Amino acid sequence: MKHKMHVAWCWYIAAVFALTAAAGNMAVVAEEEGSSSPVDIVIDATYASAYYWRGASAGVGTSFMQPSADVSYSAGAFTVGANVWYSQGIEDGADNSEIDYTLYLGAGLGAIDLNAGVIDYVIPNSFPFAEAHVLEANVGVGVNALPFDNSITFYVNLAGDDDSSMYLAPSIGTTYKNLGIGLTAGLALGESALYGTDGAALVDITPSISYSIPGDPETSVSLNIGYNPNSGLKMSYVTIGTSFNID
Repeated sequence: MKHKMHVAWCWYIAAVFALTAAAGNMAVVAEEEGSSSPVDIVIDATYASAYYWRGASAGVGTSFMQPSADVSYSAGAFTVGANVWYSQGIEDGADNSEIDYTLYLGAGLGAIDLNAGVIDYVIPNSFPFAEAHVLEANVGVGVNALPFDNSITFYVNLAGDDDSSMYLAPSIGTTYKNLGIGLTAGLALGESALYGTDGAALVDITPSISYSIPGDPETSVSLNIGYNPNSGLKMSYVTIGTSFNID
């Protein structure tokens, strides 16, 4: 079974990279022809040595392939878009797949960046931290006038969660040449079976360091350390991702 899984995933990975390579060629042709479009298409393929999400683990000893596709339309300071993200464990034969559908809206208002969206998490076989289907809304803000990346996002579950769990996620980061460092945190705002809290609690601290491949800034390797002070869970994991943009 594992041998068949590895063979299938080899073909899958090859297909993803062939698709992203074709997308990259299309983008180069479009740029050479001088075309300009308000529609932006990004295809991403990411390998993760583990799946850590908001202070919880989706599997121990299992690595994941996590491709995604994003389509957005920009008009002036406003952007509207949709994203489809997929995750599947590689090593074991268990069905630990997940597919997320996202609709989002962004706006740049002077020094302030605003964003809002809804995410539909579809998980056929429940993970330790989620049931089969969760619908979540979010709204966030960042200040683009600062010398470092920053944002704070508020999330609330609208369906699939009896606690209507709320979550606050601030993040900061900066880059220097090909090196990037970042820090994200997560605070569960009240009692939540989803986050394993009896009240408000800090459930995630994740520092990360990334390196973009010279000559290929869309491909990067990232080392992440996830820690949940509330449960004591600690995880370190690596992600390797590449993306192609079609303007």
